[in-house]
Amino acid sequence: MRSIERPTAQVRDVSLGNAGLTGVRGELQLDVTNPNPFGVPLQRIEWELAIGGQRAATGTVELSQTIPAKAVVPVATSLAIDARDAIAVASRLAGGARDYEIKARLRFGTPVGPLDVAIDHGGSLGAVAAR
Repeated sequence: MRSIERPTAQVRDVSLGNAGLTGVRGELQLDVTNPNPFGVPLQRIEWELAIGGQRAATGTVELSQTIPAKAVVPVATSLAIDARDAIAVASRLAGGARDYEIKARLRFGTPVGPLDVAIDHGGSLGAVAAR
């Protein structure tokens, strides 16, 4: 049996689009590295977003994207913040909060079972439009 090296991921960008009472849409862009000599399927990303130091929203995105052997691949996924959480997000953004922290867990399928990779990244959001 071959040994499996843990894939890695780096956040390239987090962006939020229009914020309003119906929800907030955004995007998480990652660079995912597979150091293995075989492709590794990326199955899911679970994420939690905090804005201005307070938890704003969580979500899960199911994927079926294989990261090729010995490659770095850009992966973009949507961040959908439902109406329940959107009010808090919009209020923090309207109050000037721009600092964010995103924690994510990527789930890979491997020949020996699932493998999770954790990411913790902070930064500052650009301008966000309110509806």
